Amino acid sequence: MAEVSLRKLRKTYGGVVAVEGVSLDIARGELIVLLGPSGCGKSTTLRMVAGLESISGGELFIGERNVTQLEPKDRDIAMVFQNYALYPHKTIRANLGFGLKMRGIDAAETVRRVDEVAEMLAITHLLDRKPRQLSGGQMQRVALGRALVRDPAVFLLDEPLSNLDAKLRVRMREEIALLQKRIGKAMIYVTHDQTEAMTLADRIVIMRDGHVQQIGAPLEVYDRPQNVFVAGFIGSPEMNLFPAEIANGRLQMGASAEMSLPAPAGAPDGPVTAGLRPEAMHVAPQGLPFAVRAVEQLGSQTLLIGSIGEVSLRVMEGRRDDIRAGDTVAVSADPSAIHLFDRETEQRLATSAAAAPAHA
Repeated sequence: MAEVSLRKLRKTYGGVVAVEGVSLDIARGELIVLLGPSGCGKSTTLRMVAGLESISGGELFIGERNVTQLEPKDRDIAMVFQNYALYPHKTIRANLGFGLKMRGIDAAETVRRVDEVAEMLAITHLLDRKPRQLSGGQMQRVALGRALVRDPAVFLLDEPLSNLDAKLRVRMREEIALLQKRIGKAMIYVTHDQTEAMTLADRIVIMRDGHVQQIGAPLEVYDRPQNVFVAGFIGSPEMNLFPAEIANGRLQMGASAEMSLPAPAGAPDGPVTAGLRPEAMHVAPQGLPFAVRAVEQLGSQTLLIGSIGEVSLRVMEGRRDDIRAGDTVAVSADPSAIHLFDRETEQRLATSAAAAPAHA
């Protein structure tokens, strides 16, 4: 049985629908990431699971218990917020043990749990300090530790790394991933950062305007986005998306068909939205003329920004020191990597991979 089960969860504020029909089963030990732009409903969904927002419709189960109407304290969950919410006048030991004390756990058991979690998170040497004496990364560990000492069935994390600098976010992301595997509990993690989602999640739930757009493993949603929104949201740099026309086995893009590629097998004739990831295009001896407007050096990779005729594109290369803004280079595209979406519904079209040469 699922550790957590969301069954058509709905949240309304007056006549405004914030979340509509979210259904999801989360297994024990699974890390689920709710991903989407601001206002998509991901934090509201998490807060409904936590009991911090009432549920307007649907049901929520944790284990075999229907907790839809239960108070947060009765749901066997622990939450880590964006802000650390530590008591500034208490030591780290007292901060970690405060929740256990309020639950009536005896002093000896509290000490045991706090010491165990502190060792797990490598913060034993901080237990006698106050929060003001800690760095951002250390405070984030304490916030995680405060959740861990409770040993809940479910961990909820609401953008826990957003206040950290880029380097520390990477390190804390690694620590959370290792910690998740070690504790083996269900975890729901909210973020707008797709890198966090791709690197942490067992499955990603992509949301938009309160609706789930796609649920799948990171590479599944990357390789087979189910609609234009997911295609444009997942991937960095984002997928090239442009209107196109399929006719006589060719995919033609641009007002004057400046960019033409073999259409994927099985693609129907007519207007479509075509997608090509930047890494599916490369500078090659033969190809289509690509006018370079800007070059972004990323270290081991080089991002070229430009156009083929009126079609604006991004091309991701290995490191290239020889291409400058204003150059025109030949680029090729892998036809088997083309994504096609219905122009009107924006849903993915079923096709099979093309076998045409990549420079066609």
